[in-house]
Amino acid sequence: MTAWSKMRVSSSDEGFVYYPMSNTTKDTSLTQDKIKQYLATNSLVEFDSAVTDDSDLFKEGFIDSFGYIELVKFLEKEFQIRFTDEELVSNQLNTLKNITSMVHSKLDAG
Repeated sequence: MTAWSKMRVSSSDEGFVYYPMSNTTKDTSLTQDKIKQYLATNSLVEFDSAVTDDSDLFKEGFIDSFGYIELVKFLEKEFQIRFTDEELVSNQLNTLKNITSMVHSKLDAG
């Protein structure tokens, strides 16, 4: 039996996306898609040629300190991980690529 993870992508009841939680949880593209969807919904980021996986979300003005806290809360809940204080102030959660990498390193450390 496959477990499912639910992620809210809008405020309506229909605004949920369900992802299988089996071994695909650690899959980079699925993880990155979940994070990208969260950022698109909550920070109004549209990833395209101007905003890439390597774009600094703080410098581009998509995330501020409050948005950062919300992002961390989402990542910890969605992926069942915890960040250390050092990780939170290390500027490692500034791009989609870095965020995905950090989540995977936490999942791999298990």
